[in-house]
Amino acid sequence: MRLLPSKRGITGGLRLELVIITGGLIASAHASMMIITPVMPKFIDLIGGGVFALGLTFSVYGVGRFITNIPAGVISEKVGRKWIITIGGLGVALFATLGGFAQDVPTFLMLRFLSGVASSMTIVMANVVAADLSTVDNRGRVLGLMHGLQLVVGTGSPALGGLIGELFGTRAPFYVSGIMVLVFALWGIVRLPETRPEPGSAEAGPHIRHSNSPRGALFLLRDTSFLMVCILGFSTFFLRGGMFTTLVPAFVHEVLEMGPGAIGLLFTFSSLMHGILIYPAGAMADKYGRKVIIIPAGLVIGVAIAWVPFADTLGPFLAAFFLLHIAQGWSGQAPVAYVADLAPMGMRGMAIGLFRTFGDAAGMIGPVVSMSLLSIHSYHAAFGFNAVLWTVTVVVFAYLAVETAGKHRKRGPIAAPEAPSEPPKV
Repeated sequence: MRLLPSKRGITGGLRLELVIITGGLIASAHASMMIITPVMPKFIDLIGGGVFALGLTFSVYGVGRFITNIPAGVISEKVGRKWIITIGGLGVALFATLGGFAQDVPTFLMLRFLSGVASSMTIVMANVVAADLSTVDNRGRVLGLMHGLQLVVGTGSPALGGLIGELFGTRAPFYVSGIMVLVFALWGIVRLPETRPEPGSAEAGPHIRHSNSPRGALFLLRDTSFLMVCILGFSTFFLRGGMFTTLVPAFVHEVLEMGPGAIGLLFTFSSLMHGILIYPAGAMADKYGRKVIIIPAGLVIGVAIAWVPFADTLGPFLAAFFLLHIAQGWSGQAPVAYVADLAPMGMRGMAIGLFRTFGDAAGMIGPVVSMSLLSIHSYHAAFGFNAVLWTVTVVVFAYLAVETAGKHRKRGPIAAPEAPSEPPKV
């Protein structure tokens, strides 16, 4: 079984089947959440909940992911990636499906929390496995294919869930939500190799002693480039939670007076653009470097965000919206590839878990901050805050972070600290 890639083909020599399994696990775990979105308000009414309970269902899911990212990565260095990704995939399939049988809000919230835990195990481990299987020369393309698959599947999931709910009832989307992730989990059990380096091996390196302790997190975060990409991940998820899923739909509804169908169509088209752009951007990142992709696209994103609240008619808004999503699609995979470039063997689980934890924290904070600014001030203040936060992060990243790939690569993975020398024996 070929694990080490070359420069040939769309995956740089890595077997396409392995990319499909890891990408499919991420995509199907994401789809298990998205497919039930259209029926969630009606389902909460059905089990006796209200608007507050509806908000809690998303919050407890996020909390489950937040508290699991780092432990999942740490445990994978001890027991192996395959065990964690398999248990996570099977857990998503089980808890997502059981959610449809819930008869009351507390039971449903417990299942949503467990779904978030299992989803974190699956998504973190899929990214770790992708980092293990790829190299700096093909990582952008591998992650581009994986995330492109996630975007394509995620685009169609809400529409499919709405159709199933209309034809077969409110609970039906839950019953089918775990089928796809179950398929990929079983496929992974049969075909996915264990990629964890053996402790004590030369491949694992000296970092392995830090992989399961708080010192390991501090060791990684002391590296300026790693800290900066984690902050970039925070800002990225802040935009997703605080702007794309809250401010933009509210702005389109209140200012442009567009209905839910038009809003859904806009976001569907944007996801398709991401899916189209993310692979060629990954190939460019492999050839020329991650920062060459992240920084110009990031500056365009900042300008587009600041433009949106001034676009109070359809034409200017569409121009800003599509510019924003083209730039986001172009740069989407590069930060994850950057993390994988820096993550030393023996600590990849910890590194990617930390990156995801920064992101999930922002995903919980972003909507609260953005909607608070909107209610207290205006759309201009809310979008302006997002634009400033993002642009400052990109500029600081450009100044402090070091290139890790492509023609201008200046460094490799984070180096292990020198072991303290033993005092001479008397």
